[in-house]
Amino acid sequence: MERMTVADAEREFGNLVKRVYSEGVSIELEQGDKVVARLTPGGPQSPLKVGDLNAFLQGLPQLGEDAEAFDQDLRAIRREFPAEGNPWD
Repeated sequence: MERMTVADAEREFGNLVKRVYSEGVSIELEQGDKVVARLTPGGPQSPLKVGDLNAFLQGLPQLGEDAEAFDQDLRAIRREFPAEGNPWD
């Protein structure tokens, strides 16, 4: 991860934001010897809204004849890799 001073970031802020967005880099901002902030890409945003989730899921293709084999595969995976317990219990 790259580092630059807050003063340099202030001078180049517009170009810095463009670079973080277009190249996907993260940059740590430092004052003195301390990292005081981090500039990172915002990440992708889904066009799907929560209210549309049920309709989206209903529109997915059905497994049909593969459903039983898929179920058996999932059960085998769960046996081989059991869920971790809650460490706070």
